[in-house]
Amino acid sequence: MTKKQQGELRRWIAFSAIVVALFALIMLGKSIAERSGVLDDTGLIGSDSTIDVGLIDAPKSLDIRTEQGTAVEQALLGNVYETLIGRDENNKLIPSLANSWSTSKDGRTVTLHLRGNTTFSNGDALDADDVVWSFNQIISKKYGGYERLGSVASVSADDSSTVVLTLREPDATLLRALSGRSGIVYDSTADLDYTTQALGSGPFIVGRTYKQGSIITLQRNDRYWDSKKAASAQVTLHYYGDESSLLEAAAEGKVELALPLEHTSIADIGKRTGMKAVQGSSTSKVMLVFNCGTDSPMSDLRTRQSFRYLIDTAAVASSATDAKQALGGPIGPLEPGYEDLTGVYPHDQAKAAQMLTYYSTRYFGDLTFLVPQEYQALGAQINDYLKQGTSNLTAINPDMQVVDDATLSQRLKSGDFKIALVSVDGTDNVDLFNGVDNTLQYQNGEAQQEYQQAVTSTNATDYATHMATFARTVSQDAAAAWLYERGINIAVNPKLSGYPVNLTDEILPLKDLTLDKQH
Repeated sequence: MTKKQQGELRRWIAFSAIVVALFALIMLGKSIAERSGVLDDTGLIGSDSTIDVGLIDAPKSLDIRTEQGTAVEQALLGNVYETLIGRDENNKLIPSLANSWSTSKDGRTVTLHLRGNTTFSNGDALDADDVVWSFNQIISKKYGGYERLGSVASVSADDSSTVVLTLREPDATLLRALSGRSGIVYDSTADLDYTTQALGSGPFIVGRTYKQGSIITLQRNDRYWDSKKAASAQVTLHYYGDESSLLEAAAEGKVELALPLEHTSIADIGKRTGMKAVQGSSTSKVMLVFNCGTDSPMSDLRTRQSFRYLIDTAAVASSATDAKQALGGPIGPLEPGYEDLTGVYPHDQAKAAQMLTYYSTRYFGDLTFLVPQEYQALGAQINDYLKQGTSNLTAINPDMQVVDDATLSQRLKSGDFKIALVSVDGTDNVDLFNGVDNTLQYQNGEAQQEYQQAVTSTNATDYATHMATFARTVSQDAAAAWLYERGINIAVNPKLSGYPVNLTDEILPLKDLTLDKQH
């Protein structure tokens, strides 16, 4: 071999080595980019990332039609199943499957205008016939949300994109009901085991790695009807047995989002997890309820008023780890008709003591005070406030009994209590005072009339006005001692964006959730 041939061979070998090295670098870069979500058809950083979310209280089943509680809604509503009307983070109604709606002047006809070209995750078209079928299924089979459709007399489709609801009477709560289970649209031709599978029109589908009570994997629905797909390819919901386990998982970096952390203060979340601490708002409330039956000392207005003066709600709200702000009535800041009623019964021990001199030392007798286990410390705090009403003339010595949730529920229903500390999810607490739910045996004709006028209003403004009057009436009547609106404490990876903050105890929309690898 000549020197020229040897030189050419060496140059060829060197060139080949460079090509191989460049190819290896390109493939390595592509692999890293794909894992980071940099290379994808949307051009969004993090769009192909997988994200882990830590939660407590897993749903026992994926069957959103029949599963009780809010856990299944939190996991699937807005992610796998969409509703006719949506809610934003401020609890305002927004377009969803219906992009607009209208109510007749007499309030007895609601017309929903559906989006076009909407499909289920299996590719089946979603149209007005599916909506009508779903309504009939929910009502006839008493699926979750059916109780909110009592005013609906009939449902019909004018055309493929128009649904008409005919009501027996005006119902100002109906549109909000359609943002929950009442407004889910199911595929009439779907054949699946709803306990372990789900099929909706949302931005995610349930992956095959579903493990009851442990893991729900949500994978991007590539057939999603909206041009804006889910920002992340996969979001895995991990369920932990208690808050300590969830905090530990967050501290170890096993989850990018952890909630709710009700018994850990915002300051401690950052210290214990190294993550960003965020507090959102909810419609849930913590309050002291009274048995207003004729055999109870709480049936007397003066007694209820005295108890409210004795309790320093501002101090309670500032010390409770799950408190967002103090409340003075049954409606919170995210609900129509809200008014700050904390000034109706400000903390005034002297005034309470003066009012209580009306009663003999034996009047309160065995004042049974039920406290759920998770609020034992708060119960002791309330107990101390009430004892401050004791004087030479009056004796208040509550019999505080710490009970589990099942016992609390049973004893509330049977009336086996005088006062009780309760937390109520969503707007359900209104039913305790509107004459529908007689658990507390509370009756006030003026308040209940205002409530009826509210729900039969034909527009949102009148509804909010009547609800505000209702709330002020029951607050002035000291129907309960509202303590605070519950906050939702969250631990968040600083690189995470698109996460919801408010109302996450009810709904947890994850469509925009993404992890910024370059943050």
